[in-house]
Amino acid sequence: MNVALDAGAAVYVAMAVTLSVWIGIFVYLWRIDVQARALRRELEREDRREQPAPPRSTVTRVREGEPVEK
Repeated sequence: MNVALDAGAAVYVAMAVTLSVWIGIFVYLWRIDVQARALRRELEREDRREQPAPPRSTVTRVREGEPVEK
């Protein structure tokens, strides 16, 4: 008889294929997570370096009828 067609061996082959697929999915998601963390850290570093200066102008209230300075 052919060993590849044996019912007992087919279960082990199916389990090995399933395990390989799950390991592949896990590794793929793990790599995406590592890359996302690296990008997030890089963006946070850039945000800290490039803080915009606070506005230096002031706003004053002008009452109706008063001249506005230019």
